[in-house]
Amino acid sequence: MAVKRFKKIVVTTDFSELSYAALEYAAAVHQLLDVQVFLLYVGEKHRSKTTPRQQRRQETAKPMSEADAIQQLTTVADRFLSDCGTVKKIIRRGDPSKEIVTLAQDEKMDLIIISTHGRTGLSHVLLGSVAERVVRYSLVPVLTVKPLSIQNQIMEEADIDEQLHLRLNNSL
Repeated sequence: MAVKRFKKIVVTTDFSELSYAALEYAAAVHQLLDVQVFLLYVGEKHRSKTTPRQQRRQETAKPMSEADAIQQLTTVADRFLSDCGTVKKIIRRGDPSKEIVTLAQDEKMDLIIISTHGRTGLSHVLLGSVAERVVRYSLVPVLTVKPLSIQNQIMEEADIDEQLHLRLNNSL
């Protein structure tokens, strides 16, 4: 069986500190495999009609302009991907998981690298997970990355025991 040669990878960012963990992995993959790196930001779609709830949300978090997004992508690429040659910067608008999956398929990517934000419990149920949906729907392999700060929170032995239901009831 022939080993697949990776040529193109896409790494995503939402410009949060947590998303930057994926960029470090993308730089490492580039160093190992000399792949073309695509840096993707998916912003909210501008809506002409909005509900009152959407208007309140938009007033507190205005969508980033294309020029601002390009500037941010350039800053992020310079900070984390400076050793990766020419990084292609891409901006999409819409649902992040759909846009990531579509781009990966359209551009024939070999790998998607995405950071998880580590939401659990009710916030995970209510907000969902972009990374989870990308993994579920992508035909392209996906590398999900947990930022070190989240790994440290999760990796407490008591938490592992509890999450895996390994605690023994001593009263039995």
